[in-house]
Amino acid sequence: MNRKITLLILTSLLLGSLGCNIVDEPIEFTLPIAPRTTPQSSNTDSIEGRFTDPGADKSGAVERALIWSQKYDELSVKVEKLMERNSSLVEENIATKHKLSQLQIEYEQTKKELDEANTFLQEMHLELTRWKSDVLGFRNEIRKAQATQLNALSRILRMLGAEMVDSAQIEPGQEME
Repeated sequence: MNRKITLLILTSLLLGSLGCNIVDEPIEFTLPIAPRTTPQSSNTDSIEGRFTDPGADKSGAVERALIWSQKYDELSVKVEKLMERNSSLVEENIATKHKLSQLQIEYEQTKKELDEANTFLQEMHLELTRWKSDVLGFRNEIRKAQATQLNALSRILRMLGAEMVDSAQIEPGQEME
């Protein structure tokens, strides 16, 4: 009896030293539903059999301790693998967050450059439109200035006594006399 208590205390200390990790997924417990039986005549049999493994034979405490030790070893290996997987996932998560922050910075920079380029193109379009209207307006001004010069030249020629010839009478390629 004293050995059982000592083994139970040692097992609980070992399990307690592993620490408690928070599990993300809920753990499902399924309890087998035992068929109802008629109440037993002796209440002490059910109390004594309550803490024993019904599938195990009446082996000694040493065999049960070895079985529990073996189960503990298997579970500790499983916990170690899960902890390694967890640490690798944490490292991957950190790397992904770092990459995301770099891409976010690049995205903001690119967005800023595109906005500046869009503004520049709009300004250039307005400038081109103004230039086009100025050139067309200047062309009309040049035509008006040339017409005014021709008018002035024709007046000067009339004053000097030159005969005027209609431009409609002159054929192309023919020189004025």
